[in-house]
Amino acid sequence: MFFKSGHRKSSNPILAIFRLMMSLVIIAILGLGLLQAYKAFSGYDPLKLDSESLKNLMSSDSSGDIFSKLLSLNPQSSLNDAGSVLEGEVVGETKSAAPVKFKFAVVADSHKDTANLQKALAQAQQEGVKFVIIMGDLSDVGTIEELTATKNVLDASGLTYYVAAGDHDLWDSRDKENNAPKNFTEVFGQTYDSFSYENVRYIMIYNSDNYLGLDGVQLKWIEDELIRAQTDQPELIFVFAPTPLFHPSSDHVMGKVTPKLSEQAKHLITMFKKNGVDLVFSADTHFFSKFTEPENDLDMITVGAVTSEKNAQAPRYALVEIREDGSYNTRETEIK
Repeated sequence: MFFKSGHRKSSNPILAIFRLMMSLVIIAILGLGLLQAYKAFSGYDPLKLDSESLKNLMSSDSSGDIFSKLLSLNPQSSLNDAGSVLEGEVVGETKSAAPVKFKFAVVADSHKDTANLQKALAQAQQEGVKFVIIMGDLSDVGTIEELTATKNVLDASGLTYYVAAGDHDLWDSRDKENNAPKNFTEVFGQTYDSFSYENVRYIMIYNSDNYLGLDGVQLKWIEDELIRAQTDQPELIFVFAPTPLFHPSSDHVMGKVTPKLSEQAKHLITMFKKNGVDLVFSADTHFFSKFTEPENDLDMITVGAVTSEKNAQAPRYALVEIREDGSYNTRETEIK
């Protein structure tokens, strides 16, 4: 049958609705697949991004670029580009115009990427940092060889550094039925430490053992450190916990492997807030983010990862500026 020009044959409305519904289902399946791929790759649930990360993402000029690349179904490229939206942003800026008193860097999750670690240390040195805090996962599986290779890079930098153990740094010792931090302590020394610099107190804890958590000796040491800080009254108190005590969108937290350790994490958070800790730094998520633990209103940061492998962002570290008035800025810095 022929129809006059300019007229169309009427379509079946039920068929049209069915096609529309099928199209929506296909789009939903593709979207869920992308979200699940992102979560599996990075450990992050993109539906639960903290407000700071979401704000940075949506306000970025390149956000449209990122989402169009996500639709390209190239996960590796898409995830790397998604991470780049935070480049150069100042996170946790204080509004203070006081001069910068000194800087230090917080570096984490280099694994075996010693080339990127060298770059990060060189950049930090150019920024004029007084020291570097290394937040664990200096190796893939914690062999003496891997840990020593990282130590050689740190020593060669000429920077003063302080090192905490990550969960990856314990694997080889545990597999050989030794005390989990045996290899780490053989190469780097003790697993927790504290020090002061320019009236700022730094407390580095060892919470990376996913099975045992913190023992009574360390818990008592932390209590004593916090009491000492109250007596000395530093301008700022920073805590460094390689495994996050809490995170609003990542499952890389204390208690993921052994659920009962989540209660220990809550105890630490409460203790830190009660004793005036200003900020808790963590690592392990391979993603830079700043957020507040809601029950205690305690500020926290995950500092991103140095390694280029399994990294949802371009490799980066945190640069911390302490100002003359006792305020501070924490700025993520992409490794060039």
